[in-house]
Order: sequence, then structure tokens, then C-alpha cells
Amino acid sequence: MIDSLRGEIVERAPTHAVVECSGVGYLVFITPDTSANLPQRGACKFFIHYTVSVDVRSGQSEHRLYGFLDPEERHLYRQLINVQGVSSTIGLAILGTRRARDLRTAIMIGDEATLKAVKGVGPKLAQRIVQELREKLALDPIEKLVPATAGGSNTLRSEALSALISLGLDRAKAERSLQRVLDERKNDPPEVEELIRLTLKNS
Repeated sequence: MIDSLRGEIVERAPTHAVVECSGVGYLVFITPDTSANLPQRGACKFFIHYTVSVDVRSGQSEHRLYGFLDPEERHLYRQLINVQGVSSTIGLAILGTRRARDLRTAIMIGDEATLKAVKGVGPKLAQRIVQELREKLALDPIEKLVPATAGGSNTLRSEALSALISLGLDRAKAERSLQRVLDERKNDPPEVEELIRLTLKNS
């Protein structure tokens, strides 16, 4: 099983890249956002999700590599494609809409509109994704932020503000509502997902 791939980019397109490693060129499927963050040529490293599918009639197998620039994005992709109805292609399309952390937040607060904006995701599938992943993401250790210190507080605020703006809130209004919640909870700072929910409720 391939966990990661490091090599030289020899071809880059919005949906894929070819990475040469030890004289072998690997075709890696990626999102347009990932493509935009890659050099046209040069060194790169992908965290890989590797799949094998078999045609039941011909018996032929197809091997595919899906590449991500960080493990958090790959982790979210794997959770998405475990939801019934989310294919590998749809999973990549969902991830292509925004940063992994912002997408996690959207799912945790039940923002189905963000999911329905993706081609291939209808109302029922968007609802299923939220229902199946909401609690899993909230309990995911990758989402836990360091609380209480001044630096931690600033990180918490900045993560929440970024997510609120990406959900369509006016920046000035989001900052005011966010600060109000932080002032009210200064002795008991909430985690980022709760902070976002409280801010939306008070906006």
C-alpha cells in the first residue's frame, strides 16, 4: 500500500499530476485547488489514498492514486467516501470547494448548502453527509485545538473567523459577534466548532 509519494512533477493539470519517482511516472488524481498550489515542474510530496477496483465482467483491475498535500485533507477525503453515495470523484469535488478545515466546520454546523453547491451532490446526499459525519468530525482528535493560552486564544479566534467568513458572514459583523461570545466565555473558552455555532446563533 502506498502512503505517500515524493518525486518530481513532470506534468500538471487541474485534475491530475504526473510524478516521476525513481524513473517511474505515477498518475495522481488531485483537486484543482491542489493543482494551483503545485509548481509546474519540480519536487513535490503527496499523501496518497490508493484504490483498486475490479471489473466483474472482464476481471481487469484499475489502480488509482489520489493525492493530497497534507494528511488532514486525505483524512477528510476518506471519511467522505465512506458515506454511501459519495464516489471518489464526488469526494474530490467536495474537497475542491474549500480548505479541509473550513469544510469540516461547514459539515459540523450542518451547512448543507455548501455541499449542495457541488456538482453531483443533491439535497438527500448533502443531508446524509452531515448526518453521518457531523459527530465523527466533532470527536476527531485532529479538530482539537490547544485552549487557554493567549496564543491558543488567537488561533481559536482566527480559525473561527475564517470559517464564518467562508460561510458568507460579513467580516465586521462576524468579528463583533465572535468577540461577544469570547468575552462571555473567557473563563470557559469553547472549542472552535462550538464557538462557530454560538457566534452564528448570536449574529
